[in-house]
Amino acid sequence: MTVYADMLFLVNFIMNGFVLWIVAKLSRTPRKLRWILAGAGVMALLYTLLIVVYSLRFMNIVLASVAILSVGVALTFHPEGIKSFLKLMAVAYGISFTVGGLGMALFFLTDLPYAVHFIAEDFDGFTRAISWQLALAGMAASYVLIKLAIRVYEKHLLRRQMLCNVQVFLGESDCSFDALVDTGHSLKEPISQSPVIIAEFELIKNFLPDRLKILFYEKQENDLNELLAGSSTDVKGLFYARIRMIPFTSLGKASGMLIGFRPDKVKVGSSTPADVVIGIYNDKLCGDGRYRGLLSPELIGGAL
Repeated sequence: MTVYADMLFLVNFIMNGFVLWIVAKLSRTPRKLRWILAGAGVMALLYTLLIVVYSLRFMNIVLASVAILSVGVALTFHPEGIKSFLKLMAVAYGISFTVGGLGMALFFLTDLPYAVHFIAEDFDGFTRAISWQLALAGMAASYVLIKLAIRVYEKHLLRRQMLCNVQVFLGESDCSFDALVDTGHSLKEPISQSPVIIAEFELIKNFLPDRLKILFYEKQENDLNELLAGSSTDVKGLFYARIRMIPFTSLGKASGMLIGFRPDKVKVGSSTPADVVIGIYNDKLCGDGRYRGLLSPELIGGAL
């Protein structure tokens, strides 16, 4: 078999660059492009020498590949400590197996008899027979597979670790919903410093007096005059005495006011935190309805 060193270098350079780029993304270790290209170039050069230099063929190709990958990871990421290095190596090897495995599968599918011959008679020949077209196809398939796997994992992580069931009780009524544990949510009622759980209006509207529900339907819930007018009709003062006004700031809004109320009891998972205020959000928090509330991490404790 004739081996073209330039093509062998180019194919390996592209594949190694792809692997190192994916490793940087998955490990959340951002690197400038020049370091990724440097690592990919050194790895491609070493692998090309391993294949084309006859005097180096005594080396075990598997062990040599591990050593080459180690050099590329060290050069690209400059890991601090053995633990960081081993973590990057594990990710790099996982990606390499994914890319290589899909490339091999495509090799089998495109020419099965030829592939069987290489595997059975000349495995080294198989490693030299991968074309740049097949390498690109393997990388494209790997990228799609990795993206899908990450998306599935993130959804699973969100459901298992970042969502918590909340139950709110007031009088004879109660409601239950999933709330997102938001690390950026630290809203508190300003006077009592009670933590605030934000819930969608549609969830807790049955707790509210009719006059207050109308304000929310008309998007006038922050009209203090209307709110005070409604409180005067609440003869027994059963609900309006529970109302709390909660100032907040958010992205794109310098200041705002959230109407909240103090329920009889709140259960967050298996725990029952005291002195919690429910803030009423007059919109949807999540487009697909996975969660309908926001929760501060300080409230979950052993709830998850």
